[in-house]
Amino acid sequence: MAATIVIVANEKRRKTRRKSQLKGESGTMELDADNDGNISPDELMLDFGGIHMRADIMLERMKLEDGLLGFIQQMPLFLLCLICFLVAISILSPAEETSAIHQHLEAHFGLGDVGNIKDVAGIYAFVTAFEQKNLEMMPTSADYWCEHRYYQYAWNDHYQIPTSTCNSPRYTALGLQSAPVWTNGSGTSSSGHRRLAGSHTDTDGPTATHDNPPCEDNDTAYALEEDKPNITCEEDASHACGIDLGILLCPKTCGYCAPFEYESLKRFGKPQLTLLPSVLFQTRLEETACHGFAATIQVQNYNPLLSLLPALDGKKKGNILKCIDRNQQQTSEYALYLDCPDHTPSHRCVDGKVGIGTKQSFHGETVYAEMLIESSKLLTGMQKVGWIDIQTDRVCVSTMVYTEGVEMFTSLTVEFSFDEAGNVEGAVHMITYRDLTREAASDFAGCLITTCVGAFISIVSLVAYLCCHPEQYNLGLMLYEIISRLVLFIYPLILLISWTQQQLMSHEYDLLMQAFMHNEGMDAEHVKHSVAEYFKVKTVIYEEADWLERHRIAAYIVLYVQFLQMVLAFNVHPRVAMLTSTIQKALHNMMHFFFVFAILFLMLAFMANFLLGGRIHLFGTFGEACSAQVRMLFGEFIYADGVEVLSGTALVMYWLYAISFMLIVFFTLLNFFLAIIVDAFVDVKNYTGELRVTQSFFSDLCWMPWSAYLHRKYKLPPRKKLVKYFTEALKSYNSAEKGAENNSGFPLLSARALIEEFGVEEAPICQWLCHIEKLSTVPLIHYHTSDEGVASREVGEVVENQHEPEEADANTVSDQRSEPLCAQVV
Repeated sequence: MAATIVIVANEKRRKTRRKSQLKGESGTMELDADNDGNISPDELMLDFGGIHMRADIMLERMKLEDGLLGFIQQMPLFLLCLICFLVAISILSPAEETSAIHQHLEAHFGLGDVGNIKDVAGIYAFVTAFEQKNLEMMPTSADYWCEHRYYQYAWNDHYQIPTSTCNSPRYTALGLQSAPVWTNGSGTSSSGHRRLAGSHTDTDGPTATHDNPPCEDNDTAYALEEDKPNITCEEDASHACGIDLGILLCPKTCGYCAPFEYESLKRFGKPQLTLLPSVLFQTRLEETACHGFAATIQVQNYNPLLSLLPALDGKKKGNILKCIDRNQQQTSEYALYLDCPDHTPSHRCVDGKVGIGTKQSFHGETVYAEMLIESSKLLTGMQKVGWIDIQTDRVCVSTMVYTEGVEMFTSLTVEFSFDEAGNVEGAVHMITYRDLTREAASDFAGCLITTCVGAFISIVSLVAYLCCHPEQYNLGLMLYEIISRLVLFIYPLILLISWTQQQLMSHEYDLLMQAFMHNEGMDAEHVKHSVAEYFKVKTVIYEEADWLERHRIAAYIVLYVQFLQMVLAFNVHPRVAMLTSTIQKALHNMMHFFFVFAILFLMLAFMANFLLGGRIHLFGTFGEACSAQVRMLFGEFIYADGVEVLSGTALVMYWLYAISFMLIVFFTLLNFFLAIIVDAFVDVKNYTGELRVTQSFFSDLCWMPWSAYLHRKYKLPPRKKLVKYFTEALKSYNSAEKGAENNSGFPLLSARALIEEFGVEEAPICQWLCHIEKLSTVPLIHYHTSDEGVASREVGEVVENQHEPEEADANTVSDQRSEPLCAQVV
């Protein structure tokens, strides 16, 4: 540590001695009247005619200050617009809350296992577990409520706590619990009378959407469903009351008459809740005639001698295969049409067929949907009839989740798709929409309006500057800056207008719930109608969620445009522009590198897919092969999963591919890329090391107020004019004859030339030069007396299209125009 301090101190003293030595060589120490080692403005005034300045250092400083001045003028307004926009989109779609919601849903529903499901049986098992978890988040499910007459609240001596139980035979009939089963006394109240419909209505709190249905048995419908003519509910009570048909058609016999009153069985303790049972739906592909070898199999012969191979030894009724058209969606009324067996209810059998899976429409697409009421019974029936079969294109299970407190609504859909080989690919889609309350809505609108106003002001100022001084700007960078402000003006305006046209998601969720609550019954036709209404509302929810997702993507693009703008904005200072300067310097080599890299990378990916895709799943498709190579590029693996089963030629081919990839791409090309970047960075670093009057970004930024004060106080010329003036001075110096070079080799410019060009007095120039001298690492000011033979040229006589001096004869003017703009010490 001490050695480091000594080294730093020695380096500082060395630089101090070097600058002092250079000052001595520049001649400025002759003006140091008080011998304090520094030149003051008053000391420069002693012989102002001999004062010269280095034009290159002045140009470097003026360019820097001009850029920093523009940065200071534009950046606060830009940052205000950007921050307001960030706040607005964070209000609309808060990432932290959304992440927490999605994380909890992933854990609750076991969504992490979706990718591991590879067959139809796994899909059914997942949907069964999904609906069970859905009911756990549904505060109105039977898990949390028990009918009053079956509710028991008693003290538990073992646990020393009060406990609740629900011995409801109706719950058993619905498959919600295993016991108790219905008996002849199950449907009676505590007074011993069979429970009939009552007329008492509680006017406090929620009210019924419909009147209580009459408490009577529908013996005709029951006999029709059971296909047992003349049977009645009372005669078949032991069977009817143990299944859901008894609940719907035999309420009087079974004692299942409304009204029902419920007691809380256990408290609902979750911040997230679902409203309704899940909905399972699928899209299907149209059946078509078989072609190719499939047509041969379809008419396969049989051999009666193959008695040990059933089905190959006899004639088969029906098609062997079912072939599908993957370009045509099925649009029939039902998903499946099965032959009607004996005792099929007549109203279910139409033209000898019974339809399974009703048709619905979901955002313009035909789907076949079932609401998972009595999910265990429904899913078991689906498995038995093969509801998911070869015609199934996608299977989705969906539910709607509400998170109280933050007023956020989540559409959760788990999708399973099938490819040509029957492989199952699982995916999870979660979109969370936030309803903005009054205060949040005001903040959101206010931030977007502020963004638009600030961006508009910025656009006007940039266009005005560009029109007034077109020659003083990099046209490409200025146009990009104007475009970035236009994006920051137009998009928030579009977002604000489109947001005002959206319905509150709470309103849509309420419609979704009411579509089910206003159902006229629980028979198949009424349930079908409820599902149709459900999908109508869900389509609107889908569109609003899709609107949010589109704007999230659009906002990301806007932010990326502003990100690039911020990177370019820091080009005002060489020391913070090292990123863009390095990329700019390396761009030519990088383009050639990426051209070679892309060809070799894609060629190797094709080779891996073609040779190894059938054996190693990582290379199964061209896209997967490219993805695997990216992971290999970052050193994640070289020994891919599945290589251990390879042998012979396949193993040799894999290692030939792997070694080629490692040698050519990983070791060679990757290091080439690093070398290109490092080489360009070294050049940029050397350039910044040669800067004479540029300090750190923060130091120069802190000096800007003082510099602005000097310019305002002494009415110094605008920096853009000074940049133009010193640029032309250096051009004149560089074009001068080499034989007239001075001893120092510096492009010196007489301080008096500034007076004649801009009309500035001597004292302000001395103050200004002393200020810049303090910032320079080498002497800016050079002093040469008149007898040293300084040949200087008046600036006003050199710049093209400038007028000639009023008091000068023709010979003098001609002589002056033949001299360089900057002083050359003889």
